[in-house]
Amino acid sequence: MANTITITSKQTPTIRALIKDSDGALFDYDDDLATVEELTAEGIDAKPASYTIRRSNNALAPYDVSISNSTPVEGYENVEIEESAFIDPATVEESELPYNFQVTPSSRAAFPFNDPGYYIVDFTLYPKEGAAIVFRVGVTVK
Repeated sequence: MANTITITSKQTPTIRALIKDSDGALFDYDDDLATVEELTAEGIDAKPASYTIRRSNNALAPYDVSISNSTPVEGYENVEIEESAFIDPATVEESELPYNFQVTPSSRAAFPFNDPGYYIVDFTLYPKEGAAIVFRVGVTVK
């Protein structure tokens, strides 16, 4: 897996990405992300932006990262991503940031990366138009 972060146990990674819309422009939360109402009208029962953390049980991870041999981390399935995770395109350009999306999984009530091993973090964003944007980041906990 190309996108892998390595941390020690009891750390929480910050995951960043550069996301663009279908025209190649920087993704804008207000202009590009679908609302719950728009998704519901299309028959989609999902949050506009969410992530799920799974712990891999595969001895070949991170080389084989299929989720068929993984277990969802309790409390970290389809976690809604807040608007604050999306950085305004003007700020990205002014500050010359190499990313416009930044998430640090919440670890206050429960800690998602307790045990050493390989974790899979799947992100899903539903834009107003076009297919869902789905990407995966691996986290190796030592």
